[in-house]
Amino acid sequence: MLKLYGRNSSINVQKAAWAMGEAGLEWEWLDKDGVFGTVNVPNYERINPQILVPTLDDCGRLVRQSNTIVRYIARAYAPSILLPKDEAIFVEAERWMDWQASDNMRPMTTVFWGLVRTPADKRDMDAIKKALAVLHGQFAVLNAHLKDRAYITGDNFCMGDIPPGAAAYRYFTMAIDRPAFPHLEQWYRVLQEREAFLKLVMVPLA
Repeated sequence: MLKLYGRNSSINVQKAAWAMGEAGLEWEWLDKDGVFGTVNVPNYERINPQILVPTLDDCGRLVRQSNTIVRYIARAYAPSILLPKDEAIFVEAERWMDWQASDNMRPMTTVFWGLVRTPADKRDMDAIKKALAVLHGQFAVLNAHLKDRAYITGDNFCMGDIPPGAAAYRYFTMAIDRPAFPHLEQWYRVLQEREAFLKLVMVPLA
């Protein structure tokens, strides 16, 4: 059986689990209810030398890095559901997966960790406000992209929706003021119609 390592409140673990859920897979979930900043698995460094989550163990094949796991699941287990067959659409999906992991993740980390995982009396509000402005700008780019499409790459859900969708959950759930992003909000509503998103991503943030 597949094994997934990492707590269910981690955005990176959520991306992997969501892909696996869309593929209709069953797996053993280790340290699912773990605490932020820890990996409560004996000798985990042998599985992932960086001691980071997630790690997917597919019958001894270890797959690390969340977006790599999403791509792996798409290719190996859900090509008809998650993997774009057209090369141009595939490249567009990859673009937005990498956007989440780089451009969006940097300000998201500052805002999310600052507001959700840091006690109020220890928050660097100047840094949080600056990062929040950047984060709004990043989601403005995605909002504009979604103006004329139902999903990230067009009419069909695919792997490209998963990393940005996990980020959108954090964005819309945090107690922050947000600009009006009608296209982003519509896409987010559509994602909430997916059982795997509701079950595996929309979990308590803290």
